[in-house]
Amino acid sequence: MNEPSNGRNFLNRRTGCSRLLNELYEGNGVKRVMMKKKATALILGLSLVPMAASFSMSASAASAIQVEYNQTKIVFPDQKPILQKNRTLVPIRPIAESLGFEVDWNEANRTVIIKKGSDQVRLVVSQKLARKNGETIQLDVPTQIVNRRTMVPLRFIAEALQYDVNWDQEAQTVLIADASSAATPPENMAATAQTTQPEQPGAAIEQPKEEVMFIDPEEITANSANLMGLGIYIIKGKAEPGLEMSVQLADKTYDVKVASDGTYKFELMDKIFADEYTLTVSNGDQEQIIEGEFTKRN
Repeated sequence: MNEPSNGRNFLNRRTGCSRLLNELYEGNGVKRVMMKKKATALILGLSLVPMAASFSMSASAASAIQVEYNQTKIVFPDQKPILQKNRTLVPIRPIAESLGFEVDWNEANRTVIIKKGSDQVRLVVSQKLARKNGETIQLDVPTQIVNRRTMVPLRFIAEALQYDVNWDQEAQTVLIADASSAATPPENMAATAQTTQPEQPGAAIEQPKEEVMFIDPEEITANSANLMGLGIYIIKGKAEPGLEMSVQLADKTYDVKVASDGTYKFELMDKIFADEYTLTVSNGDQEQIIEGEFTKRN
């Protein structure tokens, strides 16, 4: 039997991996192979069916939470209110029907648009930002999809639309009332009433933050997946060319390049597992910080 003329042919015959070896023997073959492996894993990870949103429920045991509007119980036919990070989230449709405001859904941007009178509130799924009449407001928990229902932070929505919100601890009930129908306490009891009023889960009111708007949070797409022990993350969107951007996952920060056409795309496959991200956009001494959650796919 003739010996192989060189190590390359020998390995080809012994292992049957000629295709892989041909690429490895090229000057930049290793890089190309690794990129192909990463691309394959990325495609597989992000093309599979999205996970059920039950992961969002792990922090919630709020099946007993009730919601009343002007002393009338609001019925949630399928998905019930949940408690997440000490904030009550509810399906938007039953609340809209009970309180009488309009709701629109933008599928392309995954945005909820709420209108009542002259007030308009916009929330983006997986984003911890909201807009009320053009003003940006930071949220503690994002709008999210649970069991095919859009869940929104109840206290923020109600107060943004000028309703009074209270919490009945004993009955585990959120009490919503028209602002004009709220009883006015006697003057000598007003201060006491304000200091002894029980707190609702999520009683802290999200305050608007002064910040610039370099990019629109509604234009951000953020997906993640776990594959073979690796976390796969993609964040993409559009921004003004020349801006500086970075993404923070867990305790690591990565630079993001904005292309000349204004597009940006962050891709990572590593042994990092994160549900949330922080996107920082800066121009000189001005800075915009956007916090959001990944849409998980598996």
